[in-house]
This record gives sequence, structure tokens and C-alpha cells, in this order.
Amino acid sequence: MKDNCMTFQQRGLFQQGFQQFTPAELKQFEWGLRFTPLVCSVIAAVGLFMQQPYILFGVSVLGFWAFFFPASHPMDLFYNHLIAPIFNAVKLPENPFQRRLACLSAGIMNLAAGALFLLGLPIAALVVGITLLILQAIVITTHFCTLSWMYEGAMRLLGKWQLPLEEKTVRALLDEGAILVDVRSQHEFADGSITGALNMPLEDIEHCTEQLKTGHFLLFCASGTRSHIATEKLNALGINNIDNVGALSRVRTLVGT
Repeated sequence: MKDNCMTFQQRGLFQQGFQQFTPAELKQFEWGLRFTPLVCSVIAAVGLFMQQPYILFGVSVLGFWAFFFPASHPMDLFYNHLIAPIFNAVKLPENPFQRRLACLSAGIMNLAAGALFLLGLPIAALVVGITLLILQAIVITTHFCTLSWMYEGAMRLLGKWQLPLEEKTVRALLDEGAILVDVRSQHEFADGSITGALNMPLEDIEHCTEQLKTGHFLLFCASGTRSHIATEKLNALGINNIDNVGALSRVRTLVGT
């Protein structure tokens, strides 16, 4: 699967923090991850329609709970233990920080809407509540999260987002004997890669840990997405002698082949 074949929805989940999963794994989560925001949106919509602040306060608690307890959002647990078994679906993973941050912001907005109703400002409450419902509708239908997008942008500006290695660092590591690893599919690799590079497809990367224990390895793919995911997955497995160098075109520029 080429990186540019990753769907818009899968890219949205990637941006929400689900970066340790392959596109195939993300596809399994696509529908399940809609459940919690959908249920919370319905509850919030009822609270807004009835102008009942305490319903909004109740759903706001779910947002705060999700932020502090990544693996125990009540709606996620309901889905995993009751809905998923019925449809033989994959259970939802623990919520990453970006998704938890979005839950927290939703909790704050629901809390604000409820407080505005209590203060006798129903128009302001509806503006806040409907804005939140629109943002949640976008998440539910596309998995694009505005807050996650803003978070990534802020981290990039602060220089704290994981970026491919700088060119001079890559050249130095190659001079020291680092090995290039193409994490694209076998078919893509056969169509053309970097001379001397190893092929370890992202889908099978967990089975390559023994080969990666000795030496230093520089991972690349078609656009840098899969090499980023592979780096995250291997780091989680305790393989730290690896780095992401990004896109194949970039590597070709660096090595001249």
C-alpha cells in the first residue's frame, strides 16, 4: 500500500495520535472510534435542545474522565465489552494524548454551555454548544480533529514534532555504516529502491526486531508516513537504534542513487 493510498480518515486518526498503528490497523478502528464522540454528541444535543445545564455537566464529566484515564472512557468500555463482541469488531485501543486533549476541550465547552444556561444566557450557551457539535460532527464523519491539527501545528512551530533527521546527520550516520531500511511493500521495493537497502515492510516490522538489534538503521518509505509509523512501533518494542529519514526521494538525493 502506498502512503498516498492512506485514506483521509486514516490520516486523521494518525494526527489524533494513533501513530503506532499501520494503515491496515487504522482501518479496523475507523468505525469503532466514531462511537464515543457520536454518543457524547447525542447527549450534548439533547441537553442543548432541552436547555438543561445538568445534562451538559454530565457529558462534560465524560470529557474530563477521558483526559485523565486514557484506557477507561465509559463509552469506550461500553463499546469494547458490549458492542464490539456483538459485531466481532476490534476493541478500541487506549486513547493517545491528542485525542484525550480533544475530549478535555469538549468537556470544557459543554461545561461552559451549561454554565451559560444557568447564568441566563441561552443564546451564548447555544453558540458554544452548537460550535462543539459541528466540530464533533466533522470528527465523526471524517476523523479530522481540529484540535489535533492545531496541536500538531503548535508542536511543529515549537520544534517538538518528530521530524526526519537532518541531511548532515543522515550523511554522517551513513558514513559510520548505518543501514538503510525500506519499509514499503515487497512489490514497491521490487519496483525500485535504494541500492543496498533492506526491505522490511511496515506490516511485518514487528517480526524484524532480531535483525535490528545490531547496528544503526535509517528507515524510509514513499512519503515518510510509514517510516514514521515504523519508527514509533519499533521504539515501543524497545528498538531505539533506528531513525526516520523520510521519503524515498529525499534519500535518493542524499545518497545519489
